[in-house]
Amino acid sequence: MVDPLSSASTSLAYSVNRSRTDSAGQSASSSPVDVVTISDEAVRKYAAGLSDAASADQSGKDAARAEDSPWKLSGNLTHSERTLKNGHTEIIDIDGGSLTVREYDGDKLVKSVDGTMANGRAVLDTSYYDERGKVSQTIHAEMAPLETKNKWSGAVMNRSVTWFEDGQVSRTLGDEMYLRTRNIGEATVSVSGNEFSRMTGNLDSNGDTLIRKLTNEDHSLSYHADIQEFHDNKQLSRNFVIDQTGEYSQESNRHPVEVDGMGPMGTRELFHDTSLSVVSEEYDRDGNILRQASVTDSQVDGTGGKDGHQVQTADVSWYEDGELVKHGSGSFRLDEFDGHGLHKRPGILDLLGLKAEEYLTPEAQDSSELLGTKLAESSSAPEFFLEGLGRAAAKGQYGSAADMAEYGRHEQPFAVDWTTELYEDGEMVMRKQDSQQARNAPDRGVDDRLPFRTGGGLSDGDRPAVLQSASHSTELFEDGKTVAKESQEAREFLQPDEHGPDTLMTLADYDRLNDNGPDGVNVVYQGGIGEADPDPRAALRAMGAELDLTMDGVYEMYRDVRGRGQLGDKASGFRFKALD
Repeated sequence: MVDPLSSASTSLAYSVNRSRTDSAGQSASSSPVDVVTISDEAVRKYAAGLSDAASADQSGKDAARAEDSPWKLSGNLTHSERTLKNGHTEIIDIDGGSLTVREYDGDKLVKSVDGTMANGRAVLDTSYYDERGKVSQTIHAEMAPLETKNKWSGAVMNRSVTWFEDGQVSRTLGDEMYLRTRNIGEATVSVSGNEFSRMTGNLDSNGDTLIRKLTNEDHSLSYHADIQEFHDNKQLSRNFVIDQTGEYSQESNRHPVEVDGMGPMGTRELFHDTSLSVVSEEYDRDGNILRQASVTDSQVDGTGGKDGHQVQTADVSWYEDGELVKHGSGSFRLDEFDGHGLHKRPGILDLLGLKAEEYLTPEAQDSSELLGTKLAESSSAPEFFLEGLGRAAAKGQYGSAADMAEYGRHEQPFAVDWTTELYEDGEMVMRKQDSQQARNAPDRGVDDRLPFRTGGGLSDGDRPAVLQSASHSTELFEDGKTVAKESQEAREFLQPDEHGPDTLMTLADYDRLNDNGPDGVNVVYQGGIGEADPDPRAALRAMGAELDLTMDGVYEMYRDVRGRGQLGDKASGFRFKALD
């Protein structure tokens, strides 16, 4: 048959055989040829029908491809074009396990993404381009599920990021996010009125048999990052090594109504045990080290008001022309007490960049689903896994020591120590040691029943919750030997009085070593430690200053990594369905 679309004529001729060949194979007589004329309109309708059929066939193929593909676009499409909030145009194409994304500012390519997913492993390569069309940033990201064991699912994501300026590497980032999740199941059951009626045998007619439950989820997270920044002469400028781990327990209401006191679509942290380590190094343009710092922070806290505690350490060295001139180190422990909690730490949602509604799906998600919810963003935004830490640092949530040095916290147990060493020509010439401690005051016991006496001691509400102590010592050295030393120790205590309230007292011990030998004196003061020590918070101030300086550097690094300039949108319209 002649294709009418390939002929310029609007007339089609064909023969009509009036009889059929008989069973013996002999042909009967035929009638003359008939000619049928088909109008232009009929041809157009026929062509349109073929086009619609082809389009429907293609749509069916696209739908099948979309159904089979691990990538997902809204509407189950395989091709999408949209205008982004920044005015750019984004074009996405999916072909089975392959993904391509192109973002344009007018006719200029500003971002490209090429992804593949096979054998349960997603690989994405993202590039950003500057105004001249040169590559300004590349991101290689890989995500894969891990073996499920003992009800714990696992997933891991690795990324390698490189920034360029004028064709030269200006910064690199390599990191790994490792997540394990265990969904315990129902925590609490809320039974509807009708269900209660069924259980008691008194049925009503409201038909409401819904049982609503809270869920419990445990998460274990481990994150490691190496970040390097370079001067324009290719010398290393800054180096960061960040390690962050945490154990988290969540309780969640995945229903649009309140369940057992928890609001609709809500989740809360029941417990966390977190640890952070930051190592930072700064260099001048000649490659000489200027400052090296190592900071750790660990915190254990639950929903109670007095069982949490945190421990911080810092070790810092300062250099001039590559030579050590100052070294400081110390530790700080803070215990939670009734009415005095601990500073907040980033939760599991903060560290995974999830909103509550993204976390609270109808069913609790496994590790691959949680880590993959923001795959489009985490694979194209270098700051993604640093955002929780960066924001916490910006809010001063690691600055407990500096806060206490500035404002005090008189009813919270803590302990802090700090040592400062000064060097000349490679030799230590001075060492200063400071410490401060606050411990719970002993109970008064049976004496609490005694009436208070006006004057003569602490009044009824003034009994301290903690008793403080502080110490300071300064040593001078020559040729490695101590040539002079001064030290003082002061500690508060309660002077009991069986006829009234106890009296707060402070015992101070002052010692000195010089050319004339050692001497010292002990003094008892009525009142708190401030009566005997003009600077009891010296250790808090020194520890807080160095720790804050390091965490300020972490925030600056996060801000620099986040800066996008003329780059494209960090999020795209694609998602993934699942990692098998």
